[in-house]
Amino acid sequence: MGHVSLLIAGTSGFIVAASLGVGDANAISVSPLQEGVYVGAADPAGVASFRTATSSSPVIATDFLPSSSGWAAIDGSHGSLDWMFAGGWTGSKYTLSLGVPMIPKNSAGVALGTLAAGASGAYDSHFVTLARTLVAAHEENAILRLGWEFDGGIFAWSATTPGAEASYATYFRRIVTSMKSVAGERFKFVWNPDAAAFNDGPYDVTAAYPGNAYVDYIGLDAYDESTITPRTGYQAWRETTLPDLKLAQKFAATEGKPLAIPEWGVALTSSGEGLGDDPVYINKFLDWMKAPANDVVYESYFNFDVPGQVDAITDGKFPESLKAFTADLGYPGHPNGQSTWPTWATVAGVLVVAGGLGIRRVSRRARRRAKPGTM
Repeated sequence: MGHVSLLIAGTSGFIVAASLGVGDANAISVSPLQEGVYVGAADPAGVASFRTATSSSPVIATDFLPSSSGWAAIDGSHGSLDWMFAGGWTGSKYTLSLGVPMIPKNSAGVALGTLAAGASGAYDSHFVTLARTLVAAHEENAILRLGWEFDGGIFAWSATTPGAEASYATYFRRIVTSMKSVAGERFKFVWNPDAAAFNDGPYDVTAAYPGNAYVDYIGLDAYDESTITPRTGYQAWRETTLPDLKLAQKFAATEGKPLAIPEWGVALTSSGEGLGDDPVYINKFLDWMKAPANDVVYESYFNFDVPGQVDAITDGKFPESLKAFTADLGYPGHPNGQSTWPTWATVAGVLVVAGGLGIRRVSRRARRRAKPGTM
């Protein structure tokens, strides 16, 4: 059978490659970068609003299991996660990118476990239950960010010493093994430190890596924050964000794993480290994510404001950044849109979603020193 290979590039940077044989009109593959957003907990309507405001096409939505209401709130036993699924994502046609706490706290803020106990298998049953909950809710293809941002000091699963990192890696492996034991699962697992962790010596973030057999994507959270002088968009990108990303990408390439950017965004912070309205960050970061050499599978913009940090690009505080975002990812018909993404979305037929619950952000360079917080 004869084949014709096509390579088509849109102004947004997305590439569609098609290898078509006679009678094989569906044999089409798409560049791996997929769009996503976090707009709050269990909020498909918020995703739709973000799509309208940015004229983009989010197909991934991030959400977070609660980490301050005990184990039952994490594993979904006795219908504890119905608010997220039946009350939110079920039937939304998105694929869920889900932050999964490794250790919950109770309502008083007391941690209900340790990494060492998790590494011993003490909590395996909770993750089997979670897997069954997800499969029953038709979220068997969820992307799971186990113990995200473990390199910081704000979560009960923080791993900031060699011993804690070793326990984290072992515990991660146990969770993956437990969840994959459930019939019908097709989960993808994300190992997800901050991007800054790769450039934050003497801390060695790679000591917490659980191994290639247990990781599908290496996730990086990277907000527009810097203490560099002068604090301009170009300087912050060159001296802070880009070096972090390069080191992370080098590690991912060594391990043969693709990257994901589950959280990113412009920022106004109480610490003063956020660059504010910074279209340079938006343009440079999206260009970096779209570059095939960096092998980024998906991005999920953090379009939500939390205590001490404003990130929502649609709330009127970042007009130039919003213009840059819609110019890079928007489709024709929007005042700033220049791309043809809906065509690619139709071709790809890929859906992924994200949202969240009670997230706290802490200054990127201070996270390891921060007092552990609650969610």
